[in-house]
Amino acid sequence: MKTRLPIPRLSIRKLTQGLGLAVYLLGASSLSAQTSYTAVDLTTSASGAAQAASGGQAAGYTGSVPNAFTGRATLWTGDGATDLHPSFLDGTGARSVVLGFAGNLQVGSGAGASTGNRNVPLAWHDTAASATMLSIPFTNAGGQANATDGLQIVGSAIGLTRDGTTLGSAHAVIWDVASGTATDIGTDANLYDVASGQQVGMVQKGIANAALWRGTKAYTLLHPKGAVVSVANGTDGFRQVGYAGFDIRVRVEAVKGAKDKRFNYAHVWTGTAASALNIHPYASNADGALFEHSFATKVAGPYIAGYVNVPSKINTPAYNRAVVWDASFQAIDLNAYLPAGFIGSQALDVDAEGNVAGVMTKADGTRHAVLWIPNP
Repeated sequence: MKTRLPIPRLSIRKLTQGLGLAVYLLGASSLSAQTSYTAVDLTTSASGAAQAASGGQAAGYTGSVPNAFTGRATLWTGDGATDLHPSFLDGTGARSVVLGFAGNLQVGSGAGASTGNRNVPLAWHDTAASATMLSIPFTNAGGQANATDGLQIVGSAIGLTRDGTTLGSAHAVIWDVASGTATDIGTDANLYDVASGQQVGMVQKGIANAALWRGTKAYTLLHPKGAVVSVANGTDGFRQVGYAGFDIRVRVEAVKGAKDKRFNYAHVWTGTAASALNIHPYASNADGALFEHSFATKVAGPYIAGYVNVPSKINTPAYNRAVVWDASFQAIDLNAYLPAGFIGSQALDVDAEGNVAGVMTKADGTRHAVLWIPNP
């Protein structure tokens, strides 16, 4: 089923369409801190989230209740919304979601009665009928595909212990798109993104440590010096982005009680732990609001997507604000471009043209999928 999207004609120009991929050019080829955006509500009559962006398109899920965190996998293009929910996922609680895509290949997860209500990794080619379950090369309790660059798909699956009934460790998995072959590259690990033969994610060493792989079990730790926790969420094949958490002394004078506080800061790496660069924006470029934590989610070209936390809005939907960093690591507060009634947001992906996919939230917790489009 398709529905037309209210994409502003002045904001986006459809030039060509091939292999089912709508390509949009947005006037400017680079992003600066002065760039403005148009936020397109992708789920005007439902709830949902846009988890991924590629070539001016977005994908994620559409929900049936206002604050849904699950729903039916959906692809949004200039022609409208396409329901990708597989017919073989049925029964009460059936769900599916697109978590990443490139070209006409979407990947994610789904669950239903036929999977024992456990998530399984899925792949699509623009239609619900094309949905297939990806193989997992060991006895497992399900898994999910998190991202693809069109050549490889990455994600994870949960192993079972030797008795076959108890949940074991998470395994990092790479699927080859051409052959369908799945490769287990290690336990206590998860892969979140892939580009040009490079995979990023985290390994568990008591707590998450950001890591970089190149197709084998060998990995490079990106965990910055002094950090307590770190995760690499995205890569463009050269840079890696994510966050690192640091415990900072905030109450030196205290005799009793906590003296340290955890601060999570968005980071960029170029292949080594020593290259870690903190890109945390301390205040909004729009209204001056102070930011306490920041998280980078994906990177494409000069753009880095993510979100920040506003401490004065904690425990409300306004706590999260979507941001996008430009080539100079200047953060643009995307909350400034939200439609009336929305007070919080998160940026979950960005494509090479600077289109940012994510979720925006109303005061009552209602979640809508959103695509921020740079204005010419």
